[in-house]
Amino acid sequence: KDANISHFVKTDHIKRFPKEFNFKGVRLFPTLLATFSALLFFLLLYQLTKQAEFALLFSSLYLFDNALIVHSRSAMLEGSQIFFILAALNIFAFMVDKRLYDFKRYIYLGLLVGAATAVKVNGLILLLVYFFLFFYEKKEESFSYGMFLSKGLVSALSLFIVFALSYYIHFSLSNKMPTNKNYHMTKRYKEIVKSHEGSNPANFWFMLKENIEYTKSYSLHVPKFNPCKKGENGSFCLTWPFGNKSINYRWEKKNGDVKYLYLQGNPVIWFFGVLGFIFAFVLVVSRYIANAPVKNEKIFSFLSVFLFSYISYMIVMYNIPRVMYLYHYFVPLLFALILGVLSLYYIFEEEIKRYDKVVWTSLILLTAVIIYTYYFFSPLCYYKPLNTYEFIQRIWFDFWKLSPIR
Repeated sequence: KDANISHFVKTDHIKRFPKEFNFKGVRLFPTLLATFSALLFFLLLYQLTKQAEFALLFSSLYLFDNALIVHSRSAMLEGSQIFFILAALNIFAFMVDKRLYDFKRYIYLGLLVGAATAVKVNGLILLLVYFFLFFYEKKEESFSYGMFLSKGLVSALSLFIVFALSYYIHFSLSNKMPTNKNYHMTKRYKEIVKSHEGSNPANFWFMLKENIEYTKSYSLHVPKFNPCKKGENGSFCLTWPFGNKSINYRWEKKNGDVKYLYLQGNPVIWFFGVLGFIFAFVLVVSRYIANAPVKNEKIFSFLSVFLFSYISYMIVMYNIPRVMYLYHYFVPLLFALILGVLSLYYIFEEEIKRYDKVVWTSLILLTAVIIYTYYFFSPLCYYKPLNTYEFIQRIWFDFWKLSPIR
């Protein structure tokens, strides 16, 4: 039986849902794509290291992060976006590894970058991939500036087609006007919606322009981060790598126990990402400043790629004046985790290849710690009841801002 969902066009926030409404359909694709992302994360690590067992162990970094699980199981955007980002990075790694820089791969890359950007605009960080491809491809004897530009333009067209198509579908389906808000719509835009002309291609460019302008205006009017504000869920971007600040999405108290749904990362995984950034930074800087020898050119080049991407993303976040939240760190978190894996492989490559007992035992123990820590924090991401003492046991650091309901 169809639920009455007419209330959703009347408000930005709804507390009382129609009786027969549920989120299964809304959660389906984010959860499904997030599940496939685990395979993509493994494939990416395998392409970078060519060591299947090593890649399999460190797939735990994606599989057992509590924060990623919360958003992947929910009606959120991150599960879908991470899938497209990892798919694009796989195409990029494949192109570099096989030295295949043909039009077909550039089209695939453009489609995936466009899909990631259509989900959330921070997917534009993937545009750096073309910058890196330029330097990789330039090393080829067959390289030509004209051919590279042609492939770049075709890829850009593919990107725009996906991005524009998502808006066109939105315009076609948006045929009802909210009763109490106009979202700064111009008179012409309102007339298009009321007359059900959103699917008319003649109106597309005008509607796209209006939506982009509204996005800019909305972002400019979002309040700035205020750590003194009571109930502030935002946090400063430079503290994100350490898990600041956890977000309490929902809670329910019954019989002295409380169920929590928290955006709380697995601290072992997140601190692994911090160490990954530090090690990668030291390795790359020591090469260019102290002229340290390079043990593995391929791994070192990928270290440089993901390090540059991580720093670039964080610089952009630092210069955005509006309040930002911990989940905005998910994209650079992936970069940091990859940096950690590559740094370990770069340092212990010989031991890993000959299956040194000490190194492999250490890697297996690290994986076991990751899984156990996930299990310990899992009540916060699966909405399981905890008493106050059990909750306090999970407050490892004050800056997480975990707060028990008493």
